[in-house]
Order: sequence, then C-alpha cells, then structure tokens
Amino acid sequence: MGVGRFVYTPILPLMHAQAGLSAGAGANLATANYVGYLLGALAGTFLPRLVRSAVVLRGSLLALVASLAAMPLTHSPALWSLLRLGAGVFSALIFVIAASSLLSHLRDHPAHLPGWAFGGVGAGIALSGLLVLTLRTVATWRA
Repeated sequence: MGVGRFVYTPILPLMHAQAGLSAGAGANLATANYVGYLLGALAGTFLPRLVRSAVVLRGSLLALVASLAAMPLTHSPALWSLLRLGAGVFSALIFVIAASSLLSHLRDHPAHLPGWAFGGVGAGIALSGLLVLTLRTVATWRA
C-alpha cells in the first residue's frame, strides 16, 4: 500500500522532465488520487462488508498494482487521472481493511504489533523512493 499510494510522488519530477507533464497536469493527477482515496475510505465507511472481505482486499491489491503498471502504457493525462483515481480508491480500501483486521485480530496481543504493520506502509514509501532514485540513473520514468 505504501508503494501503491506514494510511488507517484518520486516519479512526478521524472514525468515532468521526460513525459512533458506540466505542473498543472501533475497537480490534477495528485488531486485525482486524493479524490480516489477519499472515495475508497468512504466506501469502507458506508459499505462495512467491504472492510471484512478478503476478496475485496486481494482484488484491491491486484487492481492497485495494475493501475501502477498501466501508467507507462499511455501518454494520456486523462487516462493517467483515471489510473491515479483508481489507485487512490484501491489503496484506501487496502488501508481500511488492513487497519480493521489489525485492530480486531490483535486486540489481545501486545500493543506494539500494529505499529509493525503500519510501519510497513512507511517502509513501502521509503523503498519506492529509493527505487526511483536508483532507476532514474539507468532508465526513464516508465521503468
């Protein structure tokens, strides 16, 4: 989830330089992602069955990966916006489902265990940034 939600940020400067993405279009992509995240969080709130569904969790994980993998397949800012919107929805669903699962399954366990899980999101953020820093010297934003 950390990679799916935050990998766009370190890729954005490369997209500006290599794909001709304007600052305004970049802001629109970020906004689409934020709107998607809000929609996904609200879906978890208003449709509580989603939060308890392993199928929704697995489907959201696959869809999040697919939305990221599809980004370099097009040059269309409109399609990028749809992909970032979807990435936001799926990453929010993943987060809500994971948080709910953690709180219900770790209730009688040491209080520090959920921190490890949420730390995984942070690790994904850090690793995606490091990956982009490494790849940018040998490949384009599409990699």
